[in-house]
Amino acid sequence: MPAGSKALPDAGCRSRIVSSKKTLGRRNFHTANIKTGEPTGSVALAVLLIVLGVVAVISPLFATVVLIRVIGWLLIFAAIEQTIHIVRTRDEGGLFFKILVVVLYAIVGVMLLRRPVSGAIAATAIIGILFLADGIMEIALGLQLRGRYAKTGWLVAGGIMSLLFGAIVLYQLPLSAMWVIGVLVGIRLIFKGVGQIVRSSAGTGAQIDRRAA
Repeated sequence: MPAGSKALPDAGCRSRIVSSKKTLGRRNFHTANIKTGEPTGSVALAVLLIVLGVVAVISPLFATVVLIRVIGWLLIFAAIEQTIHIVRTRDEGGLFFKILVVVLYAIVGVMLLRRPVSGAIAATAIIGILFLADGIMEIALGLQLRGRYAKTGWLVAGGIMSLLFGAIVLYQLPLSAMWVIGVLVGIRLIFKGVGQIVRSSAGTGAQIDRRAA
């Protein structure tokens, strides 16, 4: 071989290099597909949440009854789990209070399954009281911060809206129990789905920018 000349790779070495590049390309393509599929699945789930939210808002009574029944079954399963826990830890003490909790779980769960409307009325009353308490606290906080921070009027306005909503819910009992829970759950599902779509779109845009860079 002449001095100063570079040795060329033989045919076997070149074929191994080409094969390695093809394998790496396939891996990168597979990884890209996986990363691209993740936002797609997230968007599909978000669309499902939005659809369920719209159904709950359109049919609040159906959504309320379903939700109350789900809570009833959860309480019954919790009672069963607590019973198993009591049997396994019966030497720890406090047996009476543990059994009392299990009995309460079971009674409330059975009542919600047998009379979901009564359970909805009780839950709606609690929601109305919470709205009143939230409104009072927001108004008090807005008045307290009025001299130190700007735009505290939004706090006061939000508190007044909470007070009005809580008063309407409590004033219209038991009729409000037929729509309050379903509407609130529906609105929550819609906002959750929209937020998930926004986050997925932002993540996809960031991936495209990194690949372009």
